[in-house]
Amino acid sequence: MHEKSLAVRKRMFGRAWPYRANLRDGIVPSWPEITSNSLSAPACVNDEVARNWLNNLEVRKAIHTAEESVVRRWELCTFQLEYDHDLGSMIPYHKNLTSKGYSALIFSGDHDMCVPFTGTEAWTRSLGYKIVDEWRPWLINDQVAGFIQGYANNLTFLTIKGAGHTVPEYKPEEALYFYKHFLDGTPI
Repeated sequence: MHEKSLAVRKRMFGRAWPYRANLRDGIVPSWPEITSNSLSAPACVNDEVARNWLNNLEVRKAIHTAEESVVRRWELCTFQLEYDHDLGSMIPYHKNLTSKGYSALIFSGDHDMCVPFTGTEAWTRSLGYKIVDEWRPWLINDQVAGFIQGYANNLTFLTIKGAGHTVPEYKPEEALYFYKHFLDGTPI
């Protein structure tokens, strides 16, 4: 909850986004807490498919997860995790690391209803880095998989066409492609 109206920073196409939001100290509410008073939970928190997949014995073995004796069942939306609003914006951390030459790949699904790609695009631009690779499509099998823009200091912003908040869940082939290329240092 915000104490007062947020300062607004103008961004491309006339849209606006909160800048330097002051967050109230304290425990961040979980999705189950947020949705407990509503008639239906937002679709982005329906974790049935992911939960069934993560709890499949063959999958657990394949991804080298903790034994069932350690983690009996994986739950994605739970009341068991608590964390505080304590750091505020992560933008200074990104700026610090990328200004030292560490590569960073920032990506967003273009169908993400939790964190729209326009906000992610806005904060990557807010770093003030020179554009070294203009906004362009990136392709898999001669099909547009999303759009990419490269900045100075090894910062790359990338969108994934048709992906929601958890990109590898929505677009596994595309996620593997851009992760592999980023880690290998080859062009996307």
